[in-house]
Amino acid sequence: MNYEQEKKDHISFCGSYCHICDWHTGKIRRIAQTALDMIQEFNGFKRLFEGKVDADNLQKGLRILATSSICSGCKSETGANERCAIRRCCSEKGFDLCNECPDFPCETLKNNPGVIRWHCLEHLNEIKERGLKNWIDQQWTEYIKATQET
Repeated sequence: MNYEQEKKDHISFCGSYCHICDWHTGKIRRIAQTALDMIQEFNGFKRLFEGKVDADNLQKGLRILATSSICSGCKSETGANERCAIRRCCSEKGFDLCNECPDFPCETLKNNPGVIRWHCLEHLNEIKERGLKNWIDQQWTEYIKATQET
């Protein structure tokens, strides 16, 4: 495996790893489709939702998720109209990862809800401590283990 190329292509600037991301792998699409199929197959769900949830809007939302494109990775989405402050910052400074910046960890990174939710700051620290190759190898091991369990 070319670890530097993997870093450039599949580790987001903030430390998320595409190969274990539920959006990138299509897991979100599959789960949404399964839920949509169940709602359509079992009419009892509509009665259960009555007065609590708008079943039509729920199904519409699930259809959107089930038919959305799989994420091509954060680094493929950079550009002039960048909506992610982290991507914009790294792109402007020429870094592949936030942990390459002398300001790491900055407030933008520490306060980002996605970074917090997906433990990206911990990932970036692990990459610094253990090295890129060891970190990617561990991620792959966990990914393979998770795919075998499902």
